[in-house]
Amino acid sequence: MSCLLVLGCSKSPDAQPAAAAASATAPAGPPVAEADLAPVLAELTQAIRKFSFEQKRRPISLDELVTAGYLGAVPTTADGRRFSIDPKTMQVVVTKP
Repeated sequence: MSCLLVLGCSKSPDAQPAAAAASATAPAGPPVAEADLAPVLAELTQAIRKFSFEQKRRPISLDELVTAGYLGAVPTTADGRRFSIDPKTMQVVVTKP
């Protein structure tokens, strides 16, 4: 039996330019429990891929994905760690506070 999880990370029609996105700080989402990290990492990485495909460039930060409408908020972990983009792999990783 297989399961398909469809996550909404569509672009809003009134996205701001990249310069405004880089200077804006996105709101923080609710803390993510350790057990829930894998699906959140996958969702964030998928948003990066979608942004990169549609915008023809890599996002500067996760905050830019929020500003552009690809994410609702940048989550944090329950212990205060943040999510960030690994520039080598273009995947989302958890960083120390």
